[in-house]
Amino acid sequence: MRRGLQTLDFSFEADSLTHFGGLFLIQRFCNKLCLRRRLERILRGAPRWVDYHPSDLVLVFLYVLIAGLPRVSKTEILQYNGLFRSLVGLNKFPDETALRRFLHRLSPRAIRQVARLHDQMRGQLFNLPNQRTSLVFHLDSVVLTLYGKQQGARLGYNPKKRGRPSYHPLLCFEAHGQEFWHGSLRAGDAAPNTGARDFVARCLEKAPSQVARSRIRLLADAGFFSGKLVRELDQAGCGYIIVCRKPKLYLPLAHKAGFKEMSFGWAVAEFYFKPRRWEREHRFVMVRRPLPEDPEQAQQLTLLNVGRYAYSCFVSNLELEPWRIWKTYQARANVERSIRELLNYFSLNKIPTQQWVANVAFMQLLLFAYNLVHWFKRLCLPHQYVASTVETIRNEFLMLPAKLTKHGSRNVLQLPKDYQYRQIFLEAARRIEKLRLPEPDKGQKFGFVSRHK
Repeated sequence: MRRGLQTLDFSFEADSLTHFGGLFLIQRFCNKLCLRRRLERILRGAPRWVDYHPSDLVLVFLYVLIAGLPRVSKTEILQYNGLFRSLVGLNKFPDETALRRFLHRLSPRAIRQVARLHDQMRGQLFNLPNQRTSLVFHLDSVVLTLYGKQQGARLGYNPKKRGRPSYHPLLCFEAHGQEFWHGSLRAGDAAPNTGARDFVARCLEKAPSQVARSRIRLLADAGFFSGKLVRELDQAGCGYIIVCRKPKLYLPLAHKAGFKEMSFGWAVAEFYFKPRRWEREHRFVMVRRPLPEDPEQAQQLTLLNVGRYAYSCFVSNLELEPWRIWKTYQARANVERSIRELLNYFSLNKIPTQQWVANVAFMQLLLFAYNLVHWFKRLCLPHQYVASTVETIRNEFLMLPAKLTKHGSRNVLQLPKDYQYRQIFLEAARRIEKLRLPEPDKGQKFGFVSRHK
């Protein structure tokens, strides 16, 4: 019978071990983006410490979030992670207190500068690896339940933890690139449509100039149902599908127009109607679907339930058949996946401080880290990884046991001998080295650093 190790001694001398060996790829990708130098340029006026420059701490937060550590308090494990310190370029990893203090000391101006740099980099990478001529925005809100005395924590709509204070941010993702586009942190008692028009306006302002407004679509939930917003989208020439609030009010109109039967008991109806205080008639589409036989499953539907059917209603200006309006809107399920990734794999629901401005800073850094992973996936990995989740990228490429050693004058990262994604890992490293960023548009040189200077 085979027996395992019978005797074993311990040594605590190694100082270059890590289980985040693949984070080397992210660090090289960030270097290719000149991220550190850009941060140094835009954060010159930010408060600094003796041991750390503000750009160092921003990078620390980005790497920590990409690595998947759930809370700031869990970064203690990185104190003795030699490779992680080397990747960031620090002799000593900042402790939890230093990280929280950094968030507290970041001014609103510095936060806006980081968000602006994020936008500029997204614009630079927008047409890589292929030219894009259209945008599809998926808009939604999310409830972040809070367990403390955070500023802005209010009692509001909270379906999972009723009676608990929360934040209620708005988020926008772009469907083709699977990247975050714009976000706004709001107090928990904010109404679903609070700030919706300004939010959409900011999303459109960030659209690249080469994308015509007629090539932009917005898919939004009932929180964005507003006559003023619909009018502004019509004037801008953008396409939209927005869920109607209080669909019960539109059910008689749908019955009057008549439902067109489809397969599996589904049916659709379309009609034109001018809601109160709207300037003109708009096209509405109502979808009727049979309720599931399982009563528990039927109860989980958030649609209007009447008799044996569930109903949902949309307003749209797209020239599509009624059933295609519904089908197109179903693609918005991708935003649910993106929000789940932010909640489960980027700790969006783990608010680290009690101060509002510090939490805004944390959210902006978190969304920046989210996009870095998706840019890396899109530009450096094979095409089959385009739709992969963040969890897949971490498990297959980032969370690798490794050791940093020296071979002569060269640094060598030792990785597992039988690593099954070895060829993809090496190809990703080659793609990073070959990556060439386009020059930013005229007047968009904010924070820009050329690799050739």
